[in-house]
Amino acid sequence: MPDQHLYHKGTQFKQPDWNLLARKFESDGCTPEDFGRVLDLLEIQPYRDINSAIVPVQQALRAASRIGREDLTQRARLIHADVLGRQGQVAESGRLIREINAWAAKNEHEYILARSHRLLGGFFRRLGDQDSALENALRGLKHLPSDVAPATRADHLMMLALSLDEAGSHEDAKERFDEVLEIARATGDVQFELFAFNNMAFTYYDLGDLEKAAELIEQIRRLSERHGFPLIAMQLDTIAKGEILLGRPEEAEKTLLPVITDPSERRLSELASLPECMLTVSQAQLIQGKLNEAQAMLDEARHLCEAHGLSRLSVQVRLRQAELYAAANLYKEAYEEYRRYHADSEALRSAEREVKARIFQAVFEAEEARKSSELFREMALRDPLTGLRNRRFIDEYLEQLLIQARTSGDPITLAIIDLDSFKRVNDTLSHAVGDMVLINVAKILSVAAAEPAVVGRMGGEEFIAIFPRTDEKQGVELAERMCRAIRGADWSPITGTLPVTASIGVHTIFGGSIGSTELLEIADRRLYMAKRSGKDRVVFSDCYE
Repeated sequence: MPDQHLYHKGTQFKQPDWNLLARKFESDGCTPEDFGRVLDLLEIQPYRDINSAIVPVQQALRAASRIGREDLTQRARLIHADVLGRQGQVAESGRLIREINAWAAKNEHEYILARSHRLLGGFFRRLGDQDSALENALRGLKHLPSDVAPATRADHLMMLALSLDEAGSHEDAKERFDEVLEIARATGDVQFELFAFNNMAFTYYDLGDLEKAAELIEQIRRLSERHGFPLIAMQLDTIAKGEILLGRPEEAEKTLLPVITDPSERRLSELASLPECMLTVSQAQLIQGKLNEAQAMLDEARHLCEAHGLSRLSVQVRLRQAELYAAANLYKEAYEEYRRYHADSEALRSAEREVKARIFQAVFEAEEARKSSELFREMALRDPLTGLRNRRFIDEYLEQLLIQARTSGDPITLAIIDLDSFKRVNDTLSHAVGDMVLINVAKILSVAAAEPAVVGRMGGEEFIAIFPRTDEKQGVELAERMCRAIRGADWSPITGTLPVTASIGVHTIFGGSIGSTELLEIADRRLYMAKRSGKDRVVFSDCYE
């Protein structure tokens, strides 16, 4: 089992081997003390890398049940609540954290009380309640015992620093960030040091201290190079935003383009960051006068936002589009886009108020608040797990597309994607791991299926991609790209040694020559041909061998 004092001054922190630890704490010889030391490490893992925490958390819940110690069970449930919140299940996460917080207060368990307050700080930050976030971050640090692992203390200090920063107490926030840096350097924890620098850079952006921000950007790059620790998309985006503010848009574009254009430079956990990175690149290109490149990048960002219902970023896309129109001297279009931007901004604020009210009521009163009709209609057309469009939307959209094609004569290509041996993932690992696979496949498909494609989830492990104005050759190329992207992703943090691949059936029609039912049947038939012929492949002809 890991030593409780894993972090030693002057040594470099190394990520634990979660597969090895999981086997140990699932064994009959795992003592409560051993299990507690594993939880010390696992509690910080969702912050470090959410994907790599999924499987160990499920295994920890099972182990806690077997060991039978109530405090260890509550700690495992609290980590699970953290994972849920980071996966977007905010209401369920909040309910769990509140319940565990009440248990800790009743049983006078200082450590669990501290951790639950720290996670409540994160919960309130997600809902935009800065006062409550700061209050809970302070309580989390107040109740934290003095003998905790350095990484745990750094985690609490980071939450407090972020909450102070968002409350406008920038000087106090910088003091806490400095404490995080001191711990990270003493323990050789490069990842936490990078996180601290990244968050501090945003503080200096807000303060308008570009000289200090530039210094931090350089420190981030040097630290990454010195330790061979690759920067993640979020950190590269921070650097690029700083380079734009410093008047270096060419460098900003160069910083981010590899993450966007080269799948080998991208990790599964970074797919959610791509739309924001694309917005940053489009801004850099706009400043340089590369209007065509900026428009193409913006179109791809819009496609990803629409595919996953990223309303907040969609509003920013409108603002950037208005700026692009203005730069191209299309002032009427720019004015109309600005009007749409302001209308969407107000609608977003209203929708977010409704969502927050619903979550607060779900968490604090154990029932859902009334849903606004517009928000409910949008939710009714999206798959709640992946954020993609659902079967209901796809059926309606496909019918409309076929009607238009009968008039225009345009081609339509449809691809049905089914994950191979997905039952094995659910049965071997857990349904929670299966859900994480589905969420990441949805992101991969949205990136691989470029605009104007529409990607949806039909149900279970089956997805669909519809490519308007796309002939067979183009459609097959896109389907092959999706197949390669799923196969080539690094699934090991989520599924360990189990591979994740997909079989795809494709069919193309011209001018809406057949109905939606027949079109789906043909693509579905070719999907099963792909399954029967070995899986992990694309079939686009009934004569496939």
